[in-house]
Amino acid sequence: MKLTIFKRLIAGFFLIIMAVVALSAYSVVKFRELNQAIRSISAVDSETLRNTDRLRDGIYTLRKFERKYVISEDMDFLDQFYEVEKSFIRDLDQIKELLEAMENPGMAALLREAHDRYIIKVEEEAGLIKSQSDYNKRGFEEQKQALVDEIMGHLDLIREATEKVIDNRIILSGQAGQETLRVIMIISISSIIIAVLIAFFISRTIHHPIRLLINGIKGITQGKFEKHLEISSPPEINELAWAFNNMCARLKELNELKADFIAGVSHEFRTPLAVIREAIGLYTESLVSRPAEKQQKLLFIIEEECERLITSVNRVLDISRMEAGIVEYHMEDYNVVHLAAIALSKIRPIFQRKNITLEYDPGNGVSNAFIDPEKIGLVLDNLLGNALKFTPEKGRVRVKVIVRDAVSGNSDKNEKRHVVEVSISDTGPGIPKKNINEIFEKYVKLHEKGTGLGLYISRQVINAHGGEIWVQSNGKTGSTFFFTVPLSL
Repeated sequence: MKLTIFKRLIAGFFLIIMAVVALSAYSVVKFRELNQAIRSISAVDSETLRNTDRLRDGIYTLRKFERKYVISEDMDFLDQFYEVEKSFIRDLDQIKELLEAMENPGMAALLREAHDRYIIKVEEEAGLIKSQSDYNKRGFEEQKQALVDEIMGHLDLIREATEKVIDNRIILSGQAGQETLRVIMIISISSIIIAVLIAFFISRTIHHPIRLLINGIKGITQGKFEKHLEISSPPEINELAWAFNNMCARLKELNELKADFIAGVSHEFRTPLAVIREAIGLYTESLVSRPAEKQQKLLFIIEEECERLITSVNRVLDISRMEAGIVEYHMEDYNVVHLAAIALSKIRPIFQRKNITLEYDPGNGVSNAFIDPEKIGLVLDNLLGNALKFTPEKGRVRVKVIVRDAVSGNSDKNEKRHVVEVSISDTGPGIPKKNINEIFEKYVKLHEKGTGLGLYISRQVINAHGGEIWVQSNGKTGSTFFFTVPLSL
């Protein structure tokens, strides 16, 4: 089942939104982990350092009161010692919990053991003092100092371990932050690439079928009704393609009916017109005396108009045969310079009567091409007739034949080939730029003169020879028609 344009857009936007949501979710999780690491440093590790400092101060205070008691034997100092001891025990319990959170409870146990031995030694000495017994004060002092040094050593180890944990966590947090930033950048870039690819895919699935439809419609404007579109596209465009194909089929049918009708009518007209022309000729020859000038003029007009109508009918029939593909071309190696000279010799008297200068540049004269001389002669007659028709009195028409290199339009490799190029320039009114592209279409007339078939027939003939035909004009004065045919090898 093919998705509609609306559903494709919704699916594309949904995928883009999901990519953004995934990026946001990943960022939130990683930043939460970083936040927890920072909170752990501030809440656990920093508190451990502060607790260590309090224990250090506490042991110094205990040592101070204990010494004063030994010297003075004042019970107040011993009471103060036990008050500080209670606070010290609380700090010991707290640091035990903190070290367990740091997964290092053994250090707290060693500290507690050293502390307990110190308290036992102090109480032992206090008992001796209370009983007024003699004892080795120096020995007790050294033992207590050794225990205090041991406690201070454990506190230093705890502090060093805590600082190391803090340093490690800071390093890990920095690495985690960099890794998070790197992953976020990768995900962001990937999301952008995915979004661009999705947008490109959706646009292409819509744009490509529409472009095919546009090309098909352009083909219709050129009279190509046989094109049948097979488009893999959304349902909406499929409906357009289906309607387009039906329209093409109907237009082709109507065009064939029209062509058949015109060909039939033209064929029916040609015979009576030929009879009228021959009848006028026989009538003129049968007159004993020369007809009056007025009668002679009327007979000439009738004969001339018959000839013009017969020419138009023949052109219509030629078009019908060309479109049906039944025109026969009798190809031979022929000199285009010679063919152009023949065409010019036939029309030169008319140019002279209109006082129009006719120039001819045959180039180097080497211009043989594999052509149908009759058909190419018809092209020359059409182009020269147009130049004669639209060039004013005292104007100039220039015909030029050259051999040049051209890029083959039918070759995928853009191979160069030699062609014979014929150009016919005039000093007429020119062709508006907006009409340049349509001048070779069927029945297109820029002026009232003519039938609009000559240039169309010329294009069909040149295309059949594998050549090209085009026109250049500034839209104000003068036009130059060109056509090419492949040079004989």
